Amino acid sequence: MNCLQASSRKFLIFSLLMACLVVLNVASVEAGSIKLKYSDHDPPNGMRTGFVEKVWLQEIQNQLGDKVKIQDFWGGTLLGAKEILKGVGDGVTQMGFVYPGHYPGQMPAHTIFKLFPRGPVKFEDMIWFYRTVYKEVPEFEAELKKANVMTMVFTAGLPGAFVGKNPLNSLADIKGEKWRAGDKWSLRFLENVGASPVSVPWGDVYMSLQTGTIDGCFTNYDGLHLMKFDEVAPHLLVSKSLWYGMPFLHMINRSTFEKLPQDVQAGLLKASEIAEQKFAKVYDEAFDQIKAEEIAAGAQVTELSTADIDQWADADNLAKLQAVWVKEAEDAGLKTAATVLEKVKAIHQRAMAREL
Repeated sequence: MNCLQASSRKFLIFSLLMACLVVLNVASVEAGSIKLKYSDHDPPNGMRTGFVEKVWLQEIQNQLGDKVKIQDFWGGTLLGAKEILKGVGDGVTQMGFVYPGHYPGQMPAHTIFKLFPRGPVKFEDMIWFYRTVYKEVPEFEAELKKANVMTMVFTAGLPGAFVGKNPLNSLADIKGEKWRAGDKWSLRFLENVGASPVSVPWGDVYMSLQTGTIDGCFTNYDGLHLMKFDEVAPHLLVSKSLWYGMPFLHMINRSTFEKLPQDVQAGLLKASEIAEQKFAKVYDEAFDQIKAEEIAAGAQVTELSTADIDQWADADNLAKLQAVWVKEAEDAGLKTAATVLEKVKAIHQRAMAREL
C-alpha cells in the first residue's frame, strides 16, 4: 500500500468515525441524553440552594422530561466560588451559581449593586430592578457575553443583617467593635458607622465569632443562619429594608445554550421564568421563618430603626463611595462607569417608587 492509499484509507476511517459520532449524538438527543452539569459553592440546604435544587432544576425536568439530565454538584465539590465564572464560561460545568462580588475585575459593572444599601422589600420589585438594568444598561450584558455566560435565573440573598456576640439594640452598639463583612463596600459601610472592619474568610467566620477574634458579622440573613453564626453570636439587628443588593446569578454557558435544540432552549427559558416567579414566595417566607427559629432558640432579634437605616445609608457617605466606585470601575476597564452609575441610580429610584 503506497502513502497516498494509506492516507486515503485513514481519511475514510476518520470520516466514518465522525459520521458515527454525529449519528450517536443525534440519537442521544432524541433519547433524552443531553447532559448538563450544575455547580454551586453552597450546600443544598439553604434558602437559595434549596430553591435551586427543588424548584428550578426540578422545573427544568418538568418542562423537558428525559430530554435533559442535570448532574448537580454542591458545596464547591466541582468549582469554588471564585472559580465558577471561568468554569461555566469554559464549559467545565455547563451551569452554575455566580456571585458577581467575587469578580470585580471581570464584572466591574455588576459591583455597583453594593452601592445601593437600601432597596425594594418585595422580590418582585427586586427582579424588576435587575431585569430592567440588564435591559437598559448594555454594559451588564456585555460583561456576560465576554465571559461566555448568560443568566437564566436571578435570585437574591435575604436582606443584610448584623449578627454579634454582644447585645445589639441599635447600630451604636457596634462602635469600636471588630466586625466582618464579605466585600470592600460593606466594610466601608461598617467603618462609616464606627465599627472596626475586619476581613475574615467565609469559612472561618463561625470559629472567629466563637473565639472572639471578631465581635460580629454583617452578611445576608439566610447566609448567617445557614452557617449557624447565630449559634455563637445570638444577638441580631435585622430589617427587610436593608436589602443585600447584589443579585445572585444562575448561569449557563452561552455557547452550550446556543447549540441546544430550539425546543430545549425554550424549555430551559420557560422553566427559569416559572422558577424565578416562585422564588418570591420562598424569599418572603424565609425571612420570617429564620427570625422565628432564632427567637425560639433564645436569640435576641431586634428590628433596625428608621434612624439606624438612614445612618447606614447616609447620603453623603454613599455619594463618596459611589465616586470611588466610578474611579475604580474606570481603572478596571469600564470607561462608561459614570454613565452606568447614573442610569442604575435612576432605575433604582423607579424600583423604589413601585413600593410606594
